[in-house]
Amino acid sequence: MAFPFPWRRRLAEIVRVRRIIEVLIRNGLGFLVEQLSLSRFLPRFWQRQRVRADSSVGRLTIPERLRRTLEELGATYIKLGQFLSGRADLLPPAYIQELARLLDAAPPVAAAEVRAVIEEELGAPISQLFAAFDDTPIASASIGQVHRATLPDGQEVVIKVQRPGIEKEVEADLDLVVRQARFLERRSETMRSYNVAAIAEELARSIREELDYQTEGRNAERLRSNLSGDPRFVIPQVYWNLTTRRVITFEHLDGISFSQPDQLRQSGYDLKWIAHTTIEAYLKQIFIDGFYQADPHPANLMMVRDQIGIVDFGNVGYLTPRQKELLSDLFLQLLDQDAGGIARTVVKMGAVRGRPSLEAMEHDLQRLLVRYWGLSLEEMPVGQMIAEVFTTARHHRVYLPGELASLARMIITLEGTGRALDPEFVLTTAVRPFAVQLVRERLSPLVAGRRAVHTLRQAADLAQAFPRRLDDLWDQLETGELTFSIQVRRLEMIIQRLNSMVNRIAFSVVVAALIVGSALILLGGKDSWELPILGLGIPVAQIAFLGAVAAGAWLLISMFRSRNL
Repeated sequence: MAFPFPWRRRLAEIVRVRRIIEVLIRNGLGFLVEQLSLSRFLPRFWQRQRVRADSSVGRLTIPERLRRTLEELGATYIKLGQFLSGRADLLPPAYIQELARLLDAAPPVAAAEVRAVIEEELGAPISQLFAAFDDTPIASASIGQVHRATLPDGQEVVIKVQRPGIEKEVEADLDLVVRQARFLERRSETMRSYNVAAIAEELARSIREELDYQTEGRNAERLRSNLSGDPRFVIPQVYWNLTTRRVITFEHLDGISFSQPDQLRQSGYDLKWIAHTTIEAYLKQIFIDGFYQADPHPANLMMVRDQIGIVDFGNVGYLTPRQKELLSDLFLQLLDQDAGGIARTVVKMGAVRGRPSLEAMEHDLQRLLVRYWGLSLEEMPVGQMIAEVFTTARHHRVYLPGELASLARMIITLEGTGRALDPEFVLTTAVRPFAVQLVRERLSPLVAGRRAVHTLRQAADLAQAFPRRLDDLWDQLETGELTFSIQVRRLEMIIQRLNSMVNRIAFSVVVAALIVGSALILLGGKDSWELPILGLGIPVAQIAFLGAVAAGAWLLISMFRSRNL
């Protein structure tokens, strides 16, 4: 007999949470079960199996245990770890470094299942779609795996295929993560200060985009268009007639990966030129285009004859024109060691709660910059400095958008890729021309004129709308329909306290009524009441009086404990 859908979902949730709890305990993170209130998902009668921590976890640090746990829990939690590894403003450096090592690998899906997905998505047999199809995957990850194939015209392609059932599994996990984040935020002031619900929703949005291969295809096309004017780069073509939500087909790029520098050197490539050209392309993506491939890992870059190829477009970043301007200011201020300028720029970048003290933030940033004082440009870790600036901003209740916070990790990866190819590579030297160019463009007469026209147009719109709005306000005043909306901060907490206070008053009234009633009964001279049939006498007044005394004592104790007396 099949369960109704809500019961099936609830049962699946119980099984999943029990699995999470067991993995946490086995990896020496059992203390998180209570801290995260995971037991609330399990019914009381559902007894947990006795699980003990593995003997090997005692030699691991907490960040290492966390990484191992996320890898064991599968796709959603691996993506969660990768997402958090880009939020240096949220986690200490030890956790960031460890989460950056997450391995997104999984056993390959059987060839028959992969073929079934392709045929279902593309609506034709494999034999009609491809002249040849290799059943052995060249890569296998938690969400999908990649196969090589040949089109009927002889073109070599790679096909990324989503694992069967992975979307349903990920959606269930995301629902659990978002609900848990909202619960923790309601319960804890610390969690509210970290905006954990917003972070969980941002994670869910990012993973859902990654599950849609058509989005990845559009990302590749946009990057291909942005770099089309530069013959030094090649982006694989997307075959849209062989692409759906669960299957994507790319042109195959045959080259040498940046993760094989010895092979690149033996093939006659100039590694210094490769490093500088690649970094220049990514800085153009950030400062000029405002759209960039956010994982410049050596495995995602290759030399294809005399061109630099970029692959993997599931993880991209976006910057608005305003964010690009502020980012250029931030880079120049970092290079100039301008703590006051950094503080003002960071406040403009983020969302502010309350009124942060610019003087206090400037003081903390100055202490941060002192640590890097005297370093040569070659030694200056730009990505790490930006991450620490963002962390300082959060301590002062300035909350940066996720795309800016994750940009720090991208720049750290970019620095690492550049220096792996050319140990003498200096990112700061490459960054300054782009930042200066943006500042000059912002100060140019043409841009200033455009802004002035835009401001005048907004002023004209406001002047045109003002009489109409004033007339609407007057009509509401005449008809008595004018209303004011007042938002009270922490209203839910205030209501809870009022409810608690009213309940105590009502309880006190009941206790007082019992005492007075018992006294009146005793004054009336009736010590006990007889049961009609049994003829037994029950001292109701005495029982009620003792009960009232006990209830009153309990009320006093609870008031003392809560310090509300």
